[in-house]
Amino acid sequence: MLMWSTVVTFLLSLMAIGPLRASAPSWLLSGAELAAVISIFALVCFLESGGNSDRSNPMA
Repeated sequence: MLMWSTVVTFLLSLMAIGPLRASAPSWLLSGAELAAVISIFALVCFLESGGNSDRSNPMA
């Protein structure tokens, strides 16, 4: 659920940064850029946590 909301946030922020840049206020653009960066960070964290294949050490 959290991953899908992160993906939606990323896509909406890209829309505000990209095609809607001319009509968007400056506060929305800076917020959209920040949301895009945080979304990318969260998606990378999701991918890294799901890709842990070291199951030989259960305490790790």
